[in-house]
Amino acid sequence: MKFPSLIRTSKFSQFHYEPRYYDPIKEEIEGKLKAARLNKSDESISSEYASSISAAFRKRERVSSRASVVQMLIAAAMLATFVGWVFYGNDVFYIYLLISPLYFYFRLRGRNKSKD
Repeated sequence: MKFPSLIRTSKFSQFHYEPRYYDPIKEEIEGKLKAARLNKSDESISSEYASSISAAFRKRERVSSRASVVQMLIAAAMLATFVGWVFYGNDVFYIYLLISPLYFYFRLRGRNKSKD
């Protein structure tokens, strides 16, 4: 028997699992490979499929290399900030206050050029 209360509890919900690292490009490539194998079981994959597959991998490599460069720059900035803080104290943060207007100036200038 349930007692009346002012607080409502949530109902039970079902467990729903979504894969964390779903890669739609990889799924598309695997689908194309399966279709090619079914259509041409003994023959090699046509050059059209092969070129689209290699282009997809090259695109992913470019994106990942850009991301790794950005990650390296962020890590280097964090390390430089920490080392500067250890050696010079809070004065290092004033450098960021001086550099940040330059950063925003060049960033906004680049956006205005692209709109024109």
